[in-house]
Amino acid sequence: MRIKMGSLVHLSPGHWLDKQVLARRVAVYNDGGRFYGIEADCKHMKASLATGQVEHGIVTCRWHGWRYDLKTGLCLNNTRFRLKTYRVDVVGQDVYVEI
Repeated sequence: MRIKMGSLVHLSPGHWLDKQVLARRVAVYNDGGRFYGIEADCKHMKASLATGQVEHGIVTCRWHGWRYDLKTGLCLNNTRFRLKTYRVDVVGQDVYVEI
């Protein structure tokens, strides 16, 4: 299923788009021109990762500092946890994730 997340106008480097999709929150991050789609609830305390700091392919949760690799979803603080990742497509000015 392909979900429209929003417009590139709102996804400049260092920013994100997030949306509730079915039973989960999904976010798309722009990390220096590279786009990543990932499940957006931290595995630690379910805090939203959508507002987390993004740098060098890593998103850091603002609540307790848990860090996730945006490409693989792997939690770097506790490798027993992994977030789902999603393919991101940009069509014209529209940003989509494939769920």
